[in-house]
Amino acid sequence: MINSPIYMDVMAIYFAILPFLFAITIYFAIKKNYKLHLQTQTILLTISLLVILYFEVSARVFGGFMMYADNSSFSFEFLVIYLVIHIIIATASLGGWLYLYIISLKAYRNNDIKSIINSKHKKIGKAIFAFMSLSSFMGVLLYLFLFVL
Repeated sequence: MINSPIYMDVMAIYFAILPFLFAITIYFAIKKNYKLHLQTQTILLTISLLVILYFEVSARVFGGFMMYADNSSFSFEFLVIYLVIHIIIATASLGGWLYLYIISLKAYRNNDIKSIINSKHKKIGKAIFAFMSLSSFMGVLLYLFLFVL
């Protein structure tokens, strides 16, 4: 076990709580408080993008996966496969979240809430929540694989 860098700690803590924060924003939509739902989604998406940017820059500057994988008790092959699957899920779910956010923001700004309600927004949102939660869980597990287990 080696000490993890602060950027990895920040990433792990943030993504450990992200699904719960996401659930809170969804709760606002369930209660039909669409303005608060949009506001909290905006904040959550912005913070998520900033944390990811912080992680990516730090990983490039201070070292990343290859450096930490060598010290893990898990095989390098397992870690690489796991990382690739995690990156695919994370990229797809973040892309889906951005897409849903942008089209919903456009409709909201046009005062067209009914088009959001009558669209597949809820179904897509549930899928994004599930995959963002899975991605968060996988990221935290990767942190544990690299630094704890």
